[in-house]
Amino acid sequence: MRYIDKWTSLFWAGVGIYVSYEGYNLKLGTLGSPGCGFFIFWAGIILTGLSLVLFFQTYLPSSKMARQQSMWKGLRWVKVIKMMTALLLYTLIFKWLGFIISTFLLLLYLFKGLEPQRWTIAFMIAAITTAVCYLVFGLLLELQFPFGVLQKIIG
Repeated sequence: MRYIDKWTSLFWAGVGIYVSYEGYNLKLGTLGSPGCGFFIFWAGIILTGLSLVLFFQTYLPSSKMARQQSMWKGLRWVKVIKMMTALLLYTLIFKWLGFIISTFLLLLYLFKGLEPQRWTIAFMIAAITTAVCYLVFGLLLELQFPFGVLQKIIG
């Protein structure tokens, strides 16, 4: 496992360096006015950094590596699969139902289906979270969200 981690970490570090180089060529801009390559550059830097962390971890004693790999033990895979399925369905219905309805349904499922809450609590938290997200991103930041079915109903 450690041998594979060494080589894959070096591979991804190389990919990260390449991504950073291409992002730099696209012009970085500034933090206040980012250019085309700003996010690409920093994503490459982060990928390179994480890859190098993994590379250096392969030189730790095997007892420390075993403790770090045991974090996957006991993971509830059914919940992970349900979550990934819910996110996939969310992306499929997002344009059709629109931001408000699809986000509300996703959050309601997460609060009621994955971490069981009372219906009133799940409903209220899903509604408040959706409303706050719409206010912040839709109204204050003026992002364009698809209205989907709501647009047909409202007119």
